[in-house]
Amino acid sequence: MNGYLHDESPTVEQLLDDAALMSFEHQEHSIEVLGEHRWQVSYEPPRFEFFGDRPLSCTRFHVLGTAAPGPQSWLWSWANNDWYPPEVTELARSVRDYGLRHGISALHMAEVAFAELPGAPTEPNRVTWLMGELAKAVSGSWTWYSCDVGGGTRLAVLIEHPDLVPPAPDLPRTTHVLNGVFQLGLPDHKRAIHSYGMQRGLNPTFNEDSSKLFLAGPGVEVTIAFDENGLVTAMSTVHGAESRP
Repeated sequence: MNGYLHDESPTVEQLLDDAALMSFEHQEHSIEVLGEHRWQVSYEPPRFEFFGDRPLSCTRFHVLGTAAPGPQSWLWSWANNDWYPPEVTELARSVRDYGLRHGISALHMAEVAFAELPGAPTEPNRVTWLMGELAKAVSGSWTWYSCDVGGGTRLAVLIEHPDLVPPAPDLPRTTHVLNGVFQLGLPDHKRAIHSYGMQRGLNPTFNEDSSKLFLAGPGVEVTIAFDENGLVTAMSTVHGAESRP
């Protein structure tokens, strides 16, 4: 469970902000690694495999649940014990427990209507992405994959493999990811960037009035300025490079 969430009860929207940049970085990396591919899943023993440009066999993966277009609802994997072995639903159960502790119904109700989720999405792929983001923020497992399992229903999983872990932060990578706040259209840049800094070990530190945030790590020093709404107004590095939205 992610340590930076330990002492608070965030809203669903805050969890989405917390996941946004770390997720963005991992998803870009997984696309680069996998290239064109096909997938296959088996449960005895659990194995999620990719075939194509870069074959990978993932023996550790986590089934989150399914989004079905007919009932317009999401069903968590732990509510479908007859279908999945317990080892692939353990993470989803930990997300459920977090939801129970913090009163987040979308995380602990067995079945969740699409209309009850932020933005009231209608497409199953959007719902699997959304539930994946929430599970990432709570669990700290970051690489999401969604597959069509027939009839328009989508399966959402989080997969683990050493090749899917992005390289250590460097200055070009970090500034690229931070600029993702604009590409993703996030409502709270300040929280998203602070969360990313915590997750990436970049020692995020605010100035006295929280109008600026400093990130620092090996080869990385970035200063980000925010307006009164928590949106980025400027970003500069120790080498003097500066970018503005």
